[in-house]
Amino acid sequence: MYSVMKRIGKASVGLIGLRAVAALVVVVVVLALWGAVELSTTDATDAPPPDAASANDGEWFFVARRSFDMTVVASGELEARDQVEVKSEVGGRVAIVEIVEEGTFVKEGDFIAKLEDDAIQDKIEEEVLRVETARASKIAAEQEFEIAINETQSDAKAAEVKLALAKLDLAKWLNGEVKQKRRELDLALEKAERRVTRAVEDLELSKELHEQQFISRNELDDSVIEELEAKNALETAKLDIEVYEEFAYNRDSKQKNSDVEQAEAGLERTLRKNDSRVEKLQADLDSKRRTLSIREGKLEDLNTQFENTRIVAPRDGLVVYASSVGPHWRRRDPIIPGRQIRFNETIVLLPDTRQMVASLRVHEALLPQVEEGQQVNVTIDARPTQPFGGEVLTIAIMAEDGGWLNPQLREYKVRVALPAGADESLKPGMRCSGEVLVGRVDNAIAVPVQAVFTEGDERFCYVPSGRQVRRQVVTIGKASEAYVEILDGLEPGVRVLMRSPRPGEIAG
Repeated sequence: MYSVMKRIGKASVGLIGLRAVAALVVVVVVLALWGAVELSTTDATDAPPPDAASANDGEWFFVARRSFDMTVVASGELEARDQVEVKSEVGGRVAIVEIVEEGTFVKEGDFIAKLEDDAIQDKIEEEVLRVETARASKIAAEQEFEIAINETQSDAKAAEVKLALAKLDLAKWLNGEVKQKRRELDLALEKAERRVTRAVEDLELSKELHEQQFISRNELDDSVIEELEAKNALETAKLDIEVYEEFAYNRDSKQKNSDVEQAEAGLERTLRKNDSRVEKLQADLDSKRRTLSIREGKLEDLNTQFENTRIVAPRDGLVVYASSVGPHWRRRDPIIPGRQIRFNETIVLLPDTRQMVASLRVHEALLPQVEEGQQVNVTIDARPTQPFGGEVLTIAIMAEDGGWLNPQLREYKVRVALPAGADESLKPGMRCSGEVLVGRVDNAIAVPVQAVFTEGDERFCYVPSGRQVRRQVVTIGKASEAYVEILDGLEPGVRVLMRSPRPGEIAG
């Protein structure tokens, strides 16, 4: 229309002059206002869809096909991928006496901090006395044990000798005295028997000689007496054998065997007594040795703790106080001289700032979408215009709660590796945020998330209806922080409202 009016204007200028031009200008203005009124009253659904990039404004959005990334947004802070934690290796609670300034670059072996050592020195002096006492007790126990070993060996040898003598006496009696005694008794019996035989023969001969009157009566009586004496001697010899076998032999046998048994029992008692004594002294010696070992170990531990009161760098690195990173409650108790440090509490971190990672906290509801190796866009608060591309390095196994302020919160630490040497000025503890690329939707009908409303189980958008709007039920698919995939209910070119309708704007 502008070109038509331009041609008319040129012709009019040539025919009627300046006054006619003024009239024509009025006509053009009127026609332009009429066209604007007609355009504003036209139904938006009847208007041809303009280019979405130029037509979308703050209230309306033209539905179109687009591709968009699905992301999980989380915040956190920077930390070194490789860092050494310098902890207190001093038992109990001790105060920091001196510490290097944070941000100092130290080399391996350089001084970092000094912890108080007065109490440890007092304990070392007390423990030295205990060690000396325990060592003296151990030496005394060792000497007593050696003496007891010698005494028990002597007692055992004496008992063994006594048993050996008793056995020798028994053997001597059996193989010597008994045989000799029996031989003597047998010989006496044999002599008595021979004497009786001879006496009987002599008596018979004397009787014959007396009858022939070759010997006197007295001589015959002498033969009778000799026979009586011989028979009596024979009975005596037999009786001696019976008495010896029944009484003397049994008595001596029991005595000798009893001596051997007593010697054996004495040896066994001696050995048992020796074993008991040795075991008792051995247990006492072992106890003294353990006591000394425990005391020496404790003294060594105290000496080690005393050495650990002076903390040096285990490797090269940048000194970062432990209170400068981590939970906010820790930062309220800064690392400064006079601060009490618990055993195994981290005092200083020595990070390798050449390789940084972003430690993001991801809510447990979003964690299933995050996997190792996914790409991440990291923005650091101190470098808002310089985003870094990263990659999910590790995902924590256990969740962390929100502390006493929000104990029900469960978040998982996701470590994102930044490019090596990305920015040497980056420091641990810098706040950052990250968008984890968990998926992508390609060539899908999509609208902004603020254009989709929910009521119960129903989801809908507001589309134009004359001069008002109406609900359009939709089925949604995947979503990102900015866009929602529309599976059904909308077509490209339709406008949707990106705010809640005002009173009276919803069609009845």
